[in-house]
Amino acid sequence: MTMDLDLETLLIARVLPITIVSAVFATTSALRHNDAANRTWTAAFAAMLCSSGLDAIYAADGSTPAPVVATSQASAVFALGAMWAGGRMLNGRSRSWIGLAVLAALVVAAPTLLRSSDPDPDLALGTTLQLGTAGLFAWLTATELLRGPMRTNLNARILQFVFFLLGGWFVIAAGLAAAAAAGSDIRDLDLLATALPLTGAFLVSAICLSALRVERAGNWWSMSGETSRRSHLGVLAPDAFREDARDRIDRATLAGAHVGLVLAEIDHLDELNTAFGRESGDRALVQFVEILRSRVPAEALIGHLGAGRFAILLLALRADVPQTVVDAIRTGLTDAPVADGMELRTAASFGTSHSSDTPATLDAVLSKATADLERARANLGSPEPVKN
Repeated sequence: MTMDLDLETLLIARVLPITIVSAVFATTSALRHNDAANRTWTAAFAAMLCSSGLDAIYAADGSTPAPVVATSQASAVFALGAMWAGGRMLNGRSRSWIGLAVLAALVVAAPTLLRSSDPDPDLALGTTLQLGTAGLFAWLTATELLRGPMRTNLNARILQFVFFLLGGWFVIAAGLAAAAAAGSDIRDLDLLATALPLTGAFLVSAICLSALRVERAGNWWSMSGETSRRSHLGVLAPDAFREDARDRIDRATLAGAHVGLVLAEIDHLDELNTAFGRESGDRALVQFVEILRSRVPAEALIGHLGAGRFAILLLALRADVPQTVVDAIRTGLTDAPVADGMELRTAASFGTSHSSDTPATLDAVLSKATADLERARANLGSPEPVKN
C-alpha cells in the first residue's frame, strides 16, 4: 500500500505544524516573554501561518485568485522580514526597521494585484520578486544572528546556518523563475520547492528561538555567553561593557538625555604585583570593585577594561555628575580599611567625560575620558606605592 502525496496534500499538511508552533510561540510570548523582539517574532509566525493557510485553502479548491496569491506572497516576505527585525530588537538596536518588511511585502504584492483583473494574469514577476526579497531577508536574518551576544550561542548558530541556506535557495529559485518567465528552456519550480523549505525554516526557528529566550531569561546566554559577558571580578567584561554602553548611549540620545563616563585605574598595580605578589594585586582589584559597586549609582554600568582600569557609564543630566561620582569613589577609598593580607591602601586615578561637550557616542566619550585619565596619571609622581 502506497500513499500518494500530491501538491495539494502537502500544502494542506504543512498547515498543522505551523499552526501548532505559532500558537505555542504566541502564547508563551504573551505570558512569559512579552518584549519587543518576541512580539515581532510572533508577528512573523502569524504571517507565515496566513501564507500557508491561504496556500492550503486554495490548493484544495483548485483555483487561486490573484489577490489571494498576492496576499500569500506578501505574508511570506513579511514573515522573513519580521524575523530579521526581531533579531535587531534582541541585539538592542535602537530601531527594528519592521517598516521595511511591511514596505517590501507591499512591493511584492503590487505586480500580482495590478494584473488581477486579467482573465489569465501573468504572476511570474510577483513570484520572482517574492523569492528574491525573501532570500534577501533570510540573509539579513542570518547576518543579524552573527552580531551581539547571540553570535556565540549554539541555537543562534543553527539558525544562522538555516537562514543562510534558505536565502541562497530562494535567490537561486528567483533566478530560475525569472529565466522561465523570459522564455528560457529552464523549467520553473513548483510551489513546494519553496514552500517546504520555508516551512522547515520556521519550524527550526520556533525551536531555537524558544530555547534562546529561555536561556536569556534564565542566565542571559547559557552556552558560554554569561562567562564571556562577566569578568572574574563580577563586573562586565570589556566587550560586554562596550556592547551595553553603546545601547545605553543610543537610548539616552533618543530620550534627549545625557550620559557621563568615569574611567578609574588603580595606581601602581604592576608595582604592587611585583613588590608583594600577584595575590596582593588581586585583593586590590576585588576591594576596588566592592567600593565601586557600593559608591556608584545602582543603574550605572560598570566594566573592567583590563589591567586595573574600570569604566563606569551613567545617566548624567548635569556635566558635573561624573566628578561627583569620582568624589564618592575617592571617599570610599579613604574610608575603606586596608583589606586582610594587604599592606597598602588602594589608590586610583580618574578621568571623566560628558556627552554635553563631546559627541554622544561611546568612542567619543571614552576617548575624552582616556585623555583625562592619562593627564591624571602623568601627575602621579613617584611610582612607588605608599604604605599605610
